[in-house]
Amino acid sequence: MAIWLKRLFVVFVTIMTLGFYVPPIDLEPSNDSNAKEVGSEKKQEVDLVDILYDETSSFATYSDTHTITKEEQIALITDQAKVQTLEKLGPRIAEKIDQDFLTEVLPSIEETIENVLADLDQADVKYIEIVENTNPGYGEKIFDLYDMRDGKALAKFHVRRENRPLDGYWFNFHYHEQLDNYETHHTIGEVYWSKNTPPKWMS
Repeated sequence: MAIWLKRLFVVFVTIMTLGFYVPPIDLEPSNDSNAKEVGSEKKQEVDLVDILYDETSSFATYSDTHTITKEEQIALITDQAKVQTLEKLGPRIAEKIDQDFLTEVLPSIEETIENVLADLDQADVKYIEIVENTNPGYGEKIFDLYDMRDGKALAKFHVRRENRPLDGYWFNFHYHEQLDNYETHHTIGEVYWSKNTPPKWMS
């Protein structure tokens, strides 16, 4: 009988104290290892973008006191394209493919932009701007090169995920030109991901 009284007393105390004590809810993660992981991800993201922003910010202060030449305008556009492309990939993807991306794809994007704008005069190049089309999720669009005078895109830059059987996932960077009515895929470069499904863009 004493055992039943002890059990009954424990159940009674449990029911009576239910709701009296509410533990504090921390909105910030208190686990040090979790905080270190979040901090390292942010640091890596900042490092990749800092590489590109250093060039752009020094160019902006220089251009305030100097008339911009065609080559400088194209350099500014290519810097914006680099930043926009990294933003499209997001930190999770950029962290894994950064070396191949920086050595193979980014120089090809620069060269492509220079080729698209090569036939334009100094007066025409100043009206060319990058229009951001990045969308999170699975869409292909990265950015468009627009002539702001007539609102037409000279070139549209995209990245597509390809799941190749027995090979895994690849990122196919390509562009479409106004000259062929945006029908042909002109390949810029490809970067291997892995056999696992890549995360959504901008994640």
